[in-house]
Amino acid sequence: MNWMQLIVGEYWGLVALFALVPLLSGALIYWVAVLPRFVRWFEPKDLATSYLGALTLPFALFLAFMMSDIWQRETKFAQTVLQEVQRLDAMLDVARICGAPCQRIDDALGAYARALSQNEWDEGWTYPQAVVSERFDALVTAIAEEEARSQIAGHLRAALLAGQGELRRLRTDRYFILHVDLAPHRWAVVVLLGVLSQIGLAALHVGKRPQLIISLATFSIAFAVTLAYTVALAWPTVDENIIPREELTRVLAP
Repeated sequence: MNWMQLIVGEYWGLVALFALVPLLSGALIYWVAVLPRFVRWFEPKDLATSYLGALTLPFALFLAFMMSDIWQRETKFAQTVLQEVQRLDAMLDVARICGAPCQRIDDALGAYARALSQNEWDEGWTYPQAVVSERFDALVTAIAEEEARSQIAGHLRAALLAGQGELRRLRTDRYFILHVDLAPHRWAVVVLLGVLSQIGLAALHVGKRPQLIISLATFSIAFAVTLAYTVALAWPTVDENIIPREELTRVLAP
């Protein structure tokens, strides 16, 4: 995901909403921590500094594991797109070796590749697009019709049929990677742990405005930036610069 996609992407509103949660909770906790009645009742000296570490360590570990999982999904998504490009390129080679009998297949492959590039590769968070499905159905029809005519050599037919099945599998894999989330509640857990860490930080400085402002502001801003960036990465996207330009040009050529 490049910076422009991160800033103006389809889900920027949700990203901004998640970023506001730590800032608003930090402001609320600060307000409570400087209330005169609360200051008179609470004695921060009764707390050991290790108390804060006991709260922030689970938060940091949980967030780190979640980020690692998201980055792995991003990498798998990019690898799947790269494999789609490589398979399309290989099938185009087969169609061109075949010659005139495979011209319709060549055209259908190009149309399918361009539909993928325009509708699914750039916007990794979208659901399967109807136009892409139509182009794939057209490709399947073209291969089936040439198979029925038996004008193509057996090894070339086998390569095209295997490629067709591989393209279908890769598209399914791409959407499985995109939408699978075995622990959807983890977002609530990481926000809860972050807010508890803010409470623990404030508890050490109850009634001390300068310390509260510095500690809560720095932690809340870091929490907001990290959470927003994590949410933005939750929808894998692919920068087509990772694909060799020559190969991508061959596949997308009209």
